[in-house]
Amino acid sequence: MSKARTGPHHRAMEKIGIPADSCPVAPPPRVTVYTRVLHRACQTLGGVTQLARHLKVSRTVLHAWLEGEDVPPSSVFLQAVDLILPTWGPEDDALARAIAATRPEKN
Repeated sequence: MSKARTGPHHRAMEKIGIPADSCPVAPPPRVTVYTRVLHRACQTLGGVTQLARHLKVSRTVLHAWLEGEDVPPSSVFLQAVDLILPTWGPEDDALARAIAATRPEKN
């Protein structure tokens, strides 16, 4: 069994190895799923400049999203989600087919 997490989940993201000033963290009252995903995507790509370039937005706009001052459009948020999710592989296809095979057929 895994150990229970202590403290809020978003704190673990701060320890990935990218300096905090390279990927700002929203202040606690403004932490949302958007800020957490964007923060992780920022760390994954190596900083604000790289993420802004990938998302095709200005660094100013990205900082507002990272700091919870504004919410990104859904299309931009989903691009960030794609950056942090693991890649879908053959094992995932097999599992999806196995799960689908156990579902009852719709009439």
